[in-house]
Amino acid sequence: MSDSRLFKNWDRALLVSLQLPHRLNSEVQSSLDELSSLVYSIGGKVTGQIIQARKQIHPAYYFGKGKLTEIKSRIHIDEVDAVLVDNPLSPKQTQNLEKLLDCEVLDRTQVILDIFAKNARTSEAKLQIGLAQSEYLLPRLVGLWKHLDRERGGIGASRGTGEKQIEKDRQFLRQRITRYKSQLIRVEKERNTQKQRRSNCLQVSLIGYTNAGKSTIMNALTNSGLLVEDRLFATLDSTTRLLEEDSRPKVLLSDTVGFISNLPHEVIAAFRSTLATVRDADLLLQVIDADDNIEEHLQTTSEVLEDLDAACIPIIKVFNKIDRISPTRLLILEKSFPEALFGSCENGGKNGLEKNSAFVEQLRKHILLFFNKRMKKMTIRLDYQHSHKLANIYELSRVDNIDYQEEGILMTLAAIPGNLERLRHHLGSDYTEMR
Repeated sequence: MSDSRLFKNWDRALLVSLQLPHRLNSEVQSSLDELSSLVYSIGGKVTGQIIQARKQIHPAYYFGKGKLTEIKSRIHIDEVDAVLVDNPLSPKQTQNLEKLLDCEVLDRTQVILDIFAKNARTSEAKLQIGLAQSEYLLPRLVGLWKHLDRERGGIGASRGTGEKQIEKDRQFLRQRITRYKSQLIRVEKERNTQKQRRSNCLQVSLIGYTNAGKSTIMNALTNSGLLVEDRLFATLDSTTRLLEEDSRPKVLLSDTVGFISNLPHEVIAAFRSTLATVRDADLLLQVIDADDNIEEHLQTTSEVLEDLDAACIPIIKVFNKIDRISPTRLLILEKSFPEALFGSCENGGKNGLEKNSAFVEQLRKHILLFFNKRMKKMTIRLDYQHSHKLANIYELSRVDNIDYQEEGILMTLAAIPGNLERLRHHLGSDYTEMR
């Protein structure tokens, strides 16, 4: 198990879930299966699953007492180290369950926080997950110090060892949260500086459910060497690469952290600056695992985009891993999503290019075609004495035609509307726009 984990005292886990009246059987089972994948991602082993159907949540123990007896029996029989609850628990519920079951109890949020801590590689990702962990722990400190004796006394008696330690830890965590936020503000300023430098470029962000194949597609499209693993949340950092050298204006492709159902609020808040690359994109490339729970994944992605104020950005849907589904299922998907692209981009050969070059080229052409359709044309005449401005012209636009005439350089340019306005600003009065 990784040393970067916050909750380290377990290897074998029993998964439990509460099914309330508004939740379907399939929804609960799908979420539990996802939790199993999360446990696998962190290096743990699932010993079994238990579901209780109940009309309402038990305020003290979350589950009914009869089901808790079954859970306690399974803990003993299967030699379980931890009970993982596929629902959010209050600090008091966690404390009560641990006392009753005599076993470590974690909810879904804690598991996801541990995975993020394990996979954080850059300084920014470590700051972000450190902030998320600290904010999660702050209201839950009581349960961490239940093993210390508490001195009880009358009026004016000093607090016990545990209470003193909790207050020290609260102060430590508050200071830590303040420090993390301050450091992340500096990181965000650096990111905004990068954003200004890239303002002349077109931005494409890869989005989608975790482990759908975004990093593999990123590698294939940009010939880069990003980490690719068959585990949830292998990628936490936003990485940006040039789509191709010759395109004008330049098109930048960014990989982002994957989405998941019930992504903890602490994680979304901490990673908001990283996810800002999604909000700033001109186009979203939504990668979907064709062999997975498509409707649920589409719904989750839609909800996260709403939360990021990015729901209005154009999307190209890309169904990946179609080699894993039947021809009938593929036909249904093609009929249901006629505007989408379908293919398989595997992490093999040279970044998946050898086996899937046709699919990769189709993706590349679709991205460039999307922007080409939105380009506006402008014809200008540039005096020879201002020919040093050619660098600005080639940076901000695509030159479709150039004619060196006696009166000056006649050029037909194509660019997105925003870049044409920037170009007009750069050229000032040094050119003549032809009508």
